[in-house]
Amino acid sequence: MKRFTALILAAALLASGCSVQKVEETTAAATEAVTTAAAAEETEGAAEETGESAYDALETVNIGLVASQSGSNKTIGQFVINGVELAIEEINANGGVLGKQLSLVIEDEGENSQSAVNATQKLLARDDISAIMGPTTSSYCLAVSPFVLEHEIPFMAGGSSANIPLEQNPYVWQNRMTDDQSGLIMARACVDVLGIKNPAIIYSTESFGTGLKDQTVAALSEMGVEVDENNIYGFNADERQFQPILTQILNSDVDGLIAACHTNPASLIVVQANDVGLELPCIGSNAFSSIVCREAAKELADGWYSITDWTENGQEGRGKEFAEAYRAKYGEESDLVSVSAYDQVYILANAIETAGSADPQKINDALGQISDFDGAMSVYTYHDTHCLATSQLLTVNEDTLSVLVEKISID
Repeated sequence: MKRFTALILAAALLASGCSVQKVEETTAAATEAVTTAAAAEETEGAAEETGESAYDALETVNIGLVASQSGSNKTIGQFVINGVELAIEEINANGGVLGKQLSLVIEDEGENSQSAVNATQKLLARDDISAIMGPTTSSYCLAVSPFVLEHEIPFMAGGSSANIPLEQNPYVWQNRMTDDQSGLIMARACVDVLGIKNPAIIYSTESFGTGLKDQTVAALSEMGVEVDENNIYGFNADERQFQPILTQILNSDVDGLIAACHTNPASLIVVQANDVGLELPCIGSNAFSSIVCREAAKELADGWYSITDWTENGQEGRGKEFAEAYRAKYGEESDLVSVSAYDQVYILANAIETAGSADPQKINDALGQISDFDGAMSVYTYHDTHCLATSQLLTVNEDTLSVLVEKISID
């Protein structure tokens, strides 16, 4: 049958004027495609006969990763890749999962929502990926959510937006504290640690920044601190000039600054706040304690507080082990996105072992059974929101380092 199909194709190409060499090349390609498809059908058929998932018939357990390998987010993407590769290396050195090696398939997230969607769809289109780890940007995670639901494959979102669980996608999971919890911790730190009673807020108007701003304002209100609408300033994610906003804040009657945004604008805000002479207590989202921000702003970042999921300083147990292993392998400090991605691999590996299968649906079911799983960044437990984390950190930048002030756990 395969030879007959190839001969028909060859005859059709000759009739259309193609060269003999081209016909031979095309015929060989067609024959190979038919053979590959037949082999896949045989594997799937054999798996169905034994009741085994086709994923369990594969030689490796394949995990997909969407991370930036190009564009302005490439540095962040490399931190993510480093964390994933370190976890896979450790797991494989200890026998892998289900007696098989973990294998990583990476697609380039790029630097915008559409490229992130395209990268995710490439992974979803494959029939050998058991789970996917998604972008670190919440808005990108929200953009790919409908496609994840359509393909019914477990998806570990890198973003922390509280809007992600509102989608109620049964296949989307988060291992970072969501913004509603971060906002509560931010508000407590503002009032109880920094003594801020009349803050200004500067935030990115994409999903993450908006969500964290809204939750912080609501939490402050519950504590008796009402934020004046005139002291709330939004900016587009690609904004680079913050001096006009910061000058307005400088000339107002506020007694502190709250900032909610991703890494690239964070470093610019820190530098430009210094340029305009802003000398107020300042606290920001995790970006303000990140390596990228601290290296870009250097000593200007000192004194900034941050609500974050990670700092190397003060870690014990799994956190300390990860930090030491990361430095040994890459010769540099680990970042939040590194440890988050590292833990995602271990969470998925645990779910695969619990499920006893590399089948996506069985893995997804097993993620719902996670309880008190000890990760490097947090202890993970299933919640109805599909957010597994149970703690965050209050840090302050000192001598260009992120220093732990307090670890805060929330049930």
